[in-house]
Amino acid sequence: MCQNFQAIENLSYCVVVISPEQVMKDGGGFEQLLKKPQFTTHINGVVIDKAHCISTWGQFRPKCRELGQLRYIIPDIPFLIASATLSSEVLQDIKRLLHLWKGDKIVTVHHNTDWPHIKLAVKRIQAPLYTYADLSFLVLDGWKAGDSLPPKFLIFFDNITTSIEATQTVRLHLPPEYRHKIKWFNVDMSAAFKGEEVTNFAQGDTWGFFTTESFGMGFDMPDIQFVGQWCATCSLATLWQHFGRAVRDMSLVGTAVLFCEQEYFDQYRKEKEIIKSQKAD
Repeated sequence: MCQNFQAIENLSYCVVVISPEQVMKDGGGFEQLLKKPQFTTHINGVVIDKAHCISTWGQFRPKCRELGQLRYIIPDIPFLIASATLSSEVLQDIKRLLHLWKGDKIVTVHHNTDWPHIKLAVKRIQAPLYTYADLSFLVLDGWKAGDSLPPKFLIFFDNITTSIEATQTVRLHLPPEYRHKIKWFNVDMSAAFKGEEVTNFAQGDTWGFFTTESFGMGFDMPDIQFVGQWCATCSLATLWQHFGRAVRDMSLVGTAVLFCEQEYFDQYRKEKEIIKSQKAD
């Protein structure tokens, strides 16, 4: 690591890609580098990708919310803030956290993020949530070796336990020797395992992941044909980020589905009202 920082200080790299945790680490290598004018004068700009995380990930990645300190450490360096999902509310929060005031020279660029090759749908969850029966379509009943493979897929969950339970349930539709083809993927796994499994997924050796936000950042694969969000438990920005994992190759066609609890549907609410009125009578 010391060699890396020495190489950075020696201007051996044109671009340095670094996490918020590393750049904001107390007593870390970047803290020392940013105190040296002979280094900072060579910084052309700071780019923050997935910038919505500054606002939305603060609870479990608090260093994201500390990035605003850089504005005082290197005040004359321009910042580029990029995200595909910046609502007006999130953008205002990011400006506050990064200390981007009205007097600053701020240019806002809006770009169309519509991907017409991704078909969007909302599906009402019919079976009890704990059965995950509404995900059984991913593997055809009676599937056997030689049959058509499922589409490459990602199903997002808001917690690790649920993603593991769903994986174990859907796996039962496969012959025992093929159940390893569907896996869970989360932050508790080692970096080595993740790297190996991402390679397996890219090559088609793994068919799909039941995952959390862990797969939502930094993995750009061209041919993920199906993306699902299990339950309406995430923000709209997070949902669009998840759906954006589908078919990054715009010559392909993919599907993104929100599997939604019954209570969010008008028909279910009407049925509940009818039952309630009947009981009252």
